[in-house]
Amino acid sequence: MLRHRFRMEHRRHDDPVLITVPDRDSPEQRVRTAVGLFDLRNALVCEARDTWLGLCGTRLMPSRAQMTPRVMRSFLKHTALLQVVEGGFRYRVVGDAVNLQQGIMLQGMTTADLDARLPGYGAQLARLYARACRRREILAYRGLYFRSADQHSFAHESIMAPLGDDGETPDHLIVVAA
Repeated sequence: MLRHRFRMEHRRHDDPVLITVPDRDSPEQRVRTAVGLFDLRNALVCEARDTWLGLCGTRLMPSRAQMTPRVMRSFLKHTALLQVVEGGFRYRVVGDAVNLQQGIMLQGMTTADLDARLPGYGAQLARLYARACRRREILAYRGLYFRSADQHSFAHESIMAPLGDDGETPDHLIVVAA
């Protein structure tokens, strides 16, 4: 199994993509939101991580066909399934809990559509999603997010995990957030 690819120590990400609410007691003005894959706390997000890892087998990632609603039933309403499209991503299926957390109905939208509605936000998400696809690995995040375009904030713990029919090339991505 490919679990050896995912180190258990915390990896530092200096990614300017995320804008977070800073911790006023921190000497830095940016809260680190990337967390180690095995530092996740939320049971649903951990189950999604374990499901993705279990379906990988000897491949870098599972296929979209393996990630069925039945397999994801316990965390499905916390899941967004995105398709990789020219220039970004399209939200194919979005669970109710994700729409509530985001404060917007995402299904059918592309990251470019989202960017037009909430300037800068779609582009930020597209860069995060692209990172998981480029690295061909599951990424984990936790934190309080503030979306300046509409003053919306939310706390989250989430994973972004690529899916690919050939086990090598991402054509979809799942995001599970709680």
